[in-house]
Amino acid sequence: MEICEYGEIFIERDDDIIFNYIKIILRDANDEYFYAKTNQRMTRVSNINGLDTTRIPADQIWPLANPKFTQAPDLLPPTSYFKRPRLLYYGYPYLNIVSYLGCIVKEGRIRGLAFARYSVTLSQILKDRTPFDKGLCLCGIEAGVRYMHKLGLVHNDLNPSNIMMDGDNPVIINFDSCKREEDELGSKAGTDGWTLDG
Repeated sequence: MEICEYGEIFIERDDDIIFNYIKIILRDANDEYFYAKTNQRMTRVSNINGLDTTRIPADQIWPLANPKFTQAPDLLPPTSYFKRPRLLYYGYPYLNIVSYLGCIVKEGRIRGLAFARYSVTLSQILKDRTPFDKGLCLCGIEAGVRYMHKLGLVHNDLNPSNIMMDGDNPVIINFDSCKREEDELGSKAGTDGWTLDG
């Protein structure tokens, strides 16, 4: 197996950012992809064959090609560049972002998207004056926003109604205003009272 990509994962502990583990994407001789995690720093990973690997199903990372798409030649010229999606985020649900369960398909057409359901919004907890750990909640929201920004995404409608609570863990939902960084906002541009002027 060969290493295709890897990334160090850090966590916040006692007001400090510390190393947690490394996630590695591997490819075997049959062009199958796998991921593994290790607590060793990359400079100390000496035997990738000893890692506990999980196979990444091809149908979960490579969509079917539309026959209308222009297909590249099998043998690319040396002046070409091959770009593929990063696989580091595969199998990595993020605690502070709503869990995506997949698309609803009926008669071969996508009818909607399925997400995990949570019982109460932060807005409702604040309205009911339910006790909760405000510091932990703010750290969770910040972690979710930082994760989105790392992916180049901006939520554009962050407010207590768009944050669900999973126990003490805040979960950001409602991504219909979400855009890539520097993209223009469309008709959906936040919630009145929670946006900056202009």
